[in-house]
Amino acid sequence: MESRGTKREAGEIEVAEPGNKLPRPAPSLPTDPALYSGPFPYYRRPSELGCFSLDAQRQYHGDARALRYYSPPPTNGQSPNFDLRDGYPDRYQPRDEEVQERLDHLLRWLLAHRGQLEGHKLLKWWAQSFLPGVPNVVAGFRNPEGFVCSLKTFRTMEMFEYVRNDRDSWNPSVCMNFCAAFLSFAQNTVVEDDPRLVYLFSWEPGGPVTVSEHRDAPHAFLPPWYVEAVTQDLPSPPKD
Repeated sequence: MESRGTKREAGEIEVAEPGNKLPRPAPSLPTDPALYSGPFPYYRRPSELGCFSLDAQRQYHGDARALRYYSPPPTNGQSPNFDLRDGYPDRYQPRDEEVQERLDHLLRWLLAHRGQLEGHKLLKWWAQSFLPGVPNVVAGFRNPEGFVCSLKTFRTMEMFEYVRNDRDSWNPSVCMNFCAAFLSFAQNTVVEDDPRLVYLFSWEPGGPVTVSEHRDAPHAFLPPWYVEAVTQDLPSPPKD
């Protein structure tokens, strides 16, 4: 028997083949609600750091010029009678879906303010309102003709009371415990600092959260101007 690594012919050496290694399984996060039914995790209510506006042409402005205030109608008066179709034919300006804005507007604000930075529908409303600290949600109920005929205000912290007794409903503790687990999972998974590398988290009903790695287009979303602006302020790596 010919031993590995021995010379077989002049100028020809047999190199030992590495042993076959099983492929490392991709990390995943289970999504079974029963795994996240513990006590509600600690959550600090967020505070507003700033704002920016987009005008009718979707141009960025680093101020609150587009901010509008909601003035509720009298609660003891007639129905609000809002026509949801009003303004669509003559004033509505559809967004150009060919323009991939991604996070560009938010990134512009971050660059300008880096010094400052150190039922199922109820579930959606709660998730969208609880995390940013919105205390109330005003829901409009429309008729088949598209007119809002009544309004109701839901306190974000009390939304769960409407579905508490529903057997198959959602639970805020499960939602936040899973959120905390996912953020921890993402923190332990995203380990390489590379603007061209994208960690894509995916989920299909009934399965776990999975993650895959992709480079450059079409998944990369950080524009070059942002990467260049940020890296200019980073300290040089230490020399060996």
